[in-house]
Amino acid sequence: MSFEEEIKEKNSELIILLTEIIKNQKKNFKVLFNLFHVMMICYTIIVIGMLVGFFWYESQFDTKQVDAYTETITQEVDGENSSINNVQGNQYNDNAIHNEGKDK
Repeated sequence: MSFEEEIKEKNSELIILLTEIIKNQKKNFKVLFNLFHVMMICYTIIVIGMLVGFFWYESQFDTKQVDAYTETITQEVDGENSSINNVQGNQYNDNAIHNEGKDK
C-alpha cells in the first residue's frame, strides 16, 4: 500500500467518523429540544396550579365589607381646671372655649 492510498483511506475513515458524529449530535439536539419542551409544559402546569391554588385559598376567607359608621359623643366637663384632649391635640376647657392644638 502506498502512502497516497493510505492517506485516502484515512481521509475516508475520517469523513465517515465525522458524519456519524454529526448524526449523533443531531439526535442529541432533538432529544434535548424535546426535553426542553416537556420541562416548559411541566413548569407552566405548576405555575397555573399554584395560581389556581392561591386564588382558591384566598377565596376561603370571608371578605365582606363592614359598613363604617360615626357616632358623635358629647362630653361635659365640670369642675375647676377640667379639660378634654382629643386625638388631634385640640383642647376643650370647661368654659367652652376651643383652643386649637399646634401642628408640629
